[in-house]
Amino acid sequence: MLYQLSYAPGSARIVSAAPAGPRDGGAGADYAARVQRRALGLLFACLAVVLAATAVAALAGAGGSAKGWVVAIGALALAGWLGSLAASALRRR
Repeated sequence: MLYQLSYAPGSARIVSAAPAGPRDGGAGADYAARVQRRALGLLFACLAVVLAATAVAALAGAGGSAKGWVVAIGALALAGWLGSLAASALRRR
């Protein structure tokens, strides 16, 4: 769905292109929320794997340099954070 925020002077409400309520009693909205959570979980998991691989590559190419360790530590921190977001998004409710 497309949502737009209106920042025009005097406008203090959110303007939405979608209808105000669910058309099918909420079942479609529940399904869409589950699909979106699963998709976000997979996205976060993929990003965590890529960042973990970046950390491994930085450590392998560091050759004792501090720059490689800084990149590896930062990439591992981000990978851990995204991994925790992926785990919470993919957890069954």
